[in-house]
Amino acid sequence: MRRISLVVAAATLLALPLAAAEPNELAPPFKLQVAGKTLDVGGVGYAAPFVGDFDGDGLRDLLVGQFAEGKLRIYRNTGTNAQPKFDKFDWFMDGKPEGTVPTG
Repeated sequence: MRRISLVVAAATLLALPLAAAEPNELAPPFKLQVAGKTLDVGGVGYAAPFVGDFDGDGLRDLLVGQFAEGKLRIYRNTGTNAQPKFDKFDWFMDGKPEGTVPTG
């Protein structure tokens, strides 16, 4: 159930500026795919996905938290803003302790 919430939240964030019918309406949710599979960060708890251009290439990338260890993943968009594509992730700050969010 928690993984589904993550997928719905991430998909809504990605779709909001793309397909909203009216200015204050959300687009329908969809499953976010990474390398052809539904996004799964593993572990328990909730993640807080965020969409932004993290590498300055003009494409919206995906930042996803991992509750278990407080690590953050960056999925770079290799598609377009209209049709994003995510294949792999890099750890925020290469997995260094200062790139984690304290948990517990």
